[in-house]
Amino acid sequence: MEFPNSEIQLAWPPPPPFQQLGDEVHVWSARLFRPGQDDAARLGTLSQEERQRAGMFHGERDRRDFIARRFLLRVILSRYLRMEPRQVSLVCEERGKPRLSGSEKPPPLHFNLSHSGHLALVAVGRRWPMGVDVERIRPMPEMDGIAGAFFSMQENARLAAAGPEEKGEVFFSIWTRKEAFLKATGEGIAGELGRMDCSQAPPGWSLHSLSPAPGFVGALAARGAAAAPLCWQWSD
Repeated sequence: MEFPNSEIQLAWPPPPPFQQLGDEVHVWSARLFRPGQDDAARLGTLSQEERQRAGMFHGERDRRDFIARRFLLRVILSRYLRMEPRQVSLVCEERGKPRLSGSEKPPPLHFNLSHSGHLALVAVGRRWPMGVDVERIRPMPEMDGIAGAFFSMQENARLAAAGPEEKGEVFFSIWTRKEAFLKATGEGIAGELGRMDCSQAPPGWSLHSLSPAPGFVGALAARGAAAAPLCWQWSD
């Protein structure tokens, strides 16, 4: 069941006047859809390759979701790059993770995008590769099977100790930390890394739990000893 956009109450404050991005990581929360939004204008902001990808979706909702996510990503990145959103040049890595095109090493920005329903998170930083993940807390009949396949012994113990009312939140808190870390490393959830214990940050990494809106949990993973991220809500 879809979580209605109108019921998403963003928990983070609006941003202060824009300042230069330093060593910290910024995480933005946003509703992907707004009443009266101009879908044609959003589509016009995308690259030709992105418009072609959008046209390949069979379902109208999937097509609009893709356009909304790429539009949001372009608009946020353009704020830091000081250019028009349509000028932001993006390419996809092997596993589909977008990055800025060009040969600059290190790149001018590291970033990552995640969404659940109509809520999206975009993490942006300059120093470290990063991954972000968000999930709506919802019933999961297959929860125990997923935990048995992908959670570490410590993570399964934490889930087993949770009461019935908090079990869903605990499950998705663990899941988002693992997903954020695996997105940052570029690895998939299958394989040995899927069983890595993310209760604590792995050596050389930082992990931060996120609470972007009631009914949602998220996580940020960044290489290095990154301080707690600065979290704001995005407004067009």
